[in-house]
Amino acid sequence: MVHFRARRSAPELVAPARPTPHEAKTLSDIDDFSECRYYASAIDFFSHDPTVDNLHPARSIVAALAEALVYYHPIAGRLREIPGGKLVVDCTGEGVVFVEADADVSLEELGGQPPYPCAEEFVCAGVVEGGSGAVVVVGRPLFYMQVTRLKDGAFVLGFQVCHVIADAAGVTQFIGAIAELARGEAHPSVSPVWEREIFKARDPPRVRHGVYPAYDPSSPSRTVLGDHDDVDDPMLSTPTEEMVGRYLRFGPKEVAALRMHLDAAQPCTTFELLTAFLWRCRTAALGYRSWQRVRLVLRVDARGNRRCKLDPPIPRGYYGNAVLRPMAEAGVEDLCSRPLGHAVGLVRKAKLCATEEHFRSMVDMMASARMAERLVASRRVFHVSDLTRLGQADKFNFGWARRVGGGLPRIGISSFLMACKNEHGEDTIVVPMLLPRHATERLAKEISMWVGDKFVIRSSM
Repeated sequence: MVHFRARRSAPELVAPARPTPHEAKTLSDIDDFSECRYYASAIDFFSHDPTVDNLHPARSIVAALAEALVYYHPIAGRLREIPGGKLVVDCTGEGVVFVEADADVSLEELGGQPPYPCAEEFVCAGVVEGGSGAVVVVGRPLFYMQVTRLKDGAFVLGFQVCHVIADAAGVTQFIGAIAELARGEAHPSVSPVWEREIFKARDPPRVRHGVYPAYDPSSPSRTVLGDHDDVDDPMLSTPTEEMVGRYLRFGPKEVAALRMHLDAAQPCTTFELLTAFLWRCRTAALGYRSWQRVRLVLRVDARGNRRCKLDPPIPRGYYGNAVLRPMAEAGVEDLCSRPLGHAVGLVRKAKLCATEEHFRSMVDMMASARMAERLVASRRVFHVSDLTRLGQADKFNFGWARRVGGGLPRIGISSFLMACKNEHGEDTIVVPMLLPRHATERLAKEISMWVGDKFVIRSSM
């Protein structure tokens, strides 16, 4: 892999291009849940269009960013905490952070799929993100963007966003608006919608029994999620310096091999298949005891979800957090000794639980758990999200630049299924995973036993 350092300009605050309302906006009970109080990051790669001359990508994008903030003016504000632990957005128009940078590396040298070399050079330095303990989000900019020009004329767009203000679909909508304005559109094609009150807890709250296994509303000061048995949990006991991020790649060959282990009559999506398979392999690699229980949390977008028909429905343009978290639970022996189809069935059952009542019950739970000191007592919970439909070329269309790839600059506790192309141009699913160093070899062996070939796990460095 190549090694390089980005030459960054001094950070500048970019305010909305025109005056915007000064007001306080209340967040939903999902937005200000403590698990969202961190900065999420992503990087996207754009090739150079040789037919466009003398275009400065950073200057074009920063002008479009200022214009987009007119429509998305809460993102230019600052968070403030009010009594009860709730957050509000003060729409002050202070702006977001923008950094221009250059790097002596070409798009070809970066490769076509993660892990990308020196990926952290493509995002603003000094932004504390998730997975590093308590993260301060109050009083800070909510969005950071860095545009890095490469030596071949291509560029990399890296951003960090406070998860309180938007989820993955929401920030994709915001970046898409910036791209539209940068290519000369008069206004975004999708008008942003705030309406955070649609995800307000019921009064009184009605948390459905079983919305999460081991949910204990009687002791919110101690734990809400978890089962009080962190003993022998390597995800908690392993020192930080021994935790490593790794990338798993599943192309058509690997997916086809896994489907051979299923009953032909059992329908399942690629997401269900890979999620169930990785849950099982990760559990075995971490060496949990046969009598212990493990959990899987799916992060499912409620927008357009056929099972979760909210009333009123989520309006088009809503960019706040709108993610369901259905959970599956199984004993280690039950999960790892039975056929793969059993694990797939557990995943499908969890997805079918993503109903409106589940969603409303989840919002009630999050509101009651807002001030909890510990939310996840055990990391024997595997978090998985499907991002294969986000960040596609048609969503980030600058007109004068084409998106050719992207991913995460660093790996956190959650795993994501991301779509990309492999070296043969085939559709590939890439899954980042955080593990204790000693478990990575066992994970590779577990996967290899199923796909029928030696499975290579890529380092994040």
